[in-house]
Amino acid sequence: MKYLIALLLITNLSFAQEWTKTELNVFSSIEFPVAPEKTAQNGDIYYSTSDDYGVYLVMIRNMGNQKISESELPQFYEGFLYGVLKSVNGELIKQNEFNTNGIIGNEMVYLANSNPQLPNLRHKRVILKNNNLISYEFWTFEESEQLASKNKERFFNSIAVSNTKIAEPENPENEETNSAYESGFLIGKVVFYLFVVGLIISGILLIRKLTKKKNKNVG
Repeated sequence: MKYLIALLLITNLSFAQEWTKTELNVFSSIEFPVAPEKTAQNGDIYYSTSDDYGVYLVMIRNMGNQKISESELPQFYEGFLYGVLKSVNGELIKQNEFNTNGIIGNEMVYLANSNPQLPNLRHKRVILKNNNLISYEFWTFEESEQLASKNKERFFNSIAVSNTKIAEPENPENEETNSAYESGFLIGKVVFYLFVVGLIISGILLIRKLTKKKNKNVG
């Protein structure tokens, strides 16, 4: 029996060492437990992968001409997260600000009720830096929350965002924009649908595998 336990410990250690660092852009990176697939949808960049515990997702969007000032960030984040909730008929569990390397972001935990085949417990974080929106999240089934917690924490804590300001090209066009809240709300709704489309295209969302594990845990 003790040899079996030792083998399991070695296997877990080997699995823990498989995490790989992915450069998201010139000023940010994150680690995934399995090398992610990279896809592009309407100018947005998506990274996605999954393992036995859940689905790992990252989206990067360049905001273009739209500039969100520091004072507008709380309203923008609020609108963005509410847009995500609306798109999945979600139930908010908690929401709060967080700080990574002096950069203020916002996070929420919610239950998605729009599709019972998809993992319903979702942890989402969003930051805006150098006019780039970075949204990263972890999906798992509610029943697997405890088993998945270590991987979720490692994924979230692995993000690295430089506080260095990247020079942006000047654009003489002065386009009229919506309020920060409205802009965040619209982006939040669109991002979810593009996430799902990208996952289906890349074949990364292993619903059968996750569902099988969920049923096993329940049984």
